[in-house]
Amino acid sequence: MTVDAPQDSAMDAAFTGTLSVDANGCVYAHPGGIESDVYTLVWPQGYSTQGDGKAFEVVDADKHPVVRSGSEVELGGGHVNAPRDNWTEKDCIKGSLWLVAPPDFSQVSQPPGG
Repeated sequence: MTVDAPQDSAMDAAFTGTLSVDANGCVYAHPGGIESDVYTLVWPQGYSTQGDGKAFEVVDADKHPVVRSGSEVELGGGHVNAPRDNWTEKDCIKGSLWLVAPPDFSQVSQPPGG
């Protein structure tokens, strides 16, 4: 799920969780590990998911990987109560919503042992 417009501001709370993906390519985060609560991540404009339900990565608008499946990540952004009109793939919504701030990823997150 992405925002289909440039973001002119961003929330700056921190979210730490483990990533998963479902068969439809919807990426979720779990703050207490895979068996915990589900957060739907809403990525900045231009971000997308590549891969499948076993291995995937989220790439930025330039197709550079920013996070990979199995990674524990820390993302800036904030909790939102309801989807907005300019969001894509609203059928991916499950659990709570986290609007990911446009990040400055200096390194790609690696899965444990990766």
